Amino acid sequence: MRRMHHCAMLATIAVLSTLAGCGGVVLSTSKQMLNPLGLQGRSASADAVLTVSGLTTRITADRQNALQFTLSDQTVSGNPYEGMSQMEITQRAVVLMSVASSGSLPSTITLRDVNLNAVVHVSEGTRTSTPVQFRYAGFLTLDRQPDGSYKAREPLVLSHTLDRFEGSALIAMLISGGANTVTCGLTFTADTSSPNIPEGSAVRVTLQFDAGNATVRW
Repeated sequence: MRRMHHCAMLATIAVLSTLAGCGGVVLSTSKQMLNPLGLQGRSASADAVLTVSGLTTRITADRQNALQFTLSDQTVSGNPYEGMSQMEITQRAVVLMSVASSGSLPSTITLRDVNLNAVVHVSEGTRTSTPVQFRYAGFLTLDRQPDGSYKAREPLVLSHTLDRFEGSALIAMLISGGANTVTCGLTFTADTSSPNIPEGSAVRVTLQFDAGNATVRW
């Protein structure tokens, strides 16, 4: 009896191992869409207001329509996304900054308490998708470029997850009906040392989008 029980346990483990080894084919599946929002190669910019208090300069930028363009529908056969469970959109981006100042500027600027928020809407006629919100909070180190602008050392990997209802509605716009209008609003706040960006400087913050993808899961 013990031997039969032992054999049954081994058989059960073998079946579970086989299912797990299928790479999620049995337990779950996924599909990717490349550059779903059409953001790759585009930039959203906003002019910043500076507030200097003692040794700290506060940078605040806010622009509701920092980017707007028309996006053609993606061509797919049928509706391969029916019954999805969620949709995760991942977008790579780089923070750029231009500073026009009468004073001298450093080779490197460190920004602390950074809060970046890029909100993307997709609309088609009277329909508008649930906002896709890309957020980053933390530190940024920007190095001065040959043209005098500043570029963050590390690219940001931004992501947002939509549930099945939000994701299905977005995909419906992206694959059928006609061209879409994509808009992006940008807000940005950060602190830095006042000698880095002197009072009276003109600052523009730019979020430069790189490759992105959407992973649809069932």
